[in-house]
Amino acid sequence: ALTVNQLGQLPAVTISYNLPQGVALGDSVSRIDALKEKIGMPATISTTFSGTAKTFQDSLANQGLLIAGAILTIYIVLGILYESFIHPLTILTGLPSAVLGALVALRLAGMDLSVIAVIGILMLIGIVKKN
Repeated sequence: ALTVNQLGQLPAVTISYNLPQGVALGDSVSRIDALKEKIGMPATISTTFSGTAKTFQDSLANQGLLIAGAILTIYIVLGILYESFIHPLTILTGLPSAVLGALVALRLAGMDLSVIAVIGILMLIGIVKKN
């Protein structure tokens, strides 16, 4: 019998792939998106990732909010400790150079800005503020 896979009410085709050892998921997702642009995928065809790739994209979408929340939390804690609205701002002015240094170190090491790297940067922010 002939079967047609569907996603919602639309016909669907599933393409699966396994990553070779040492290839980052972020690189593969970026390359797939670049290939879609290169071949000129028609607007009538929609594509979505599922599984680990979807989880990866969802985690990337929330990283900016996570960093903003961490900085706001640090500002509030410093404001309570120093009983001032201005003094925490002077302390937080050291953050851009610390984050820039972390991003340069990631680039020099050839690593991506992954979820683990963002957690490391958040820990770095805490260490910078402690000192």
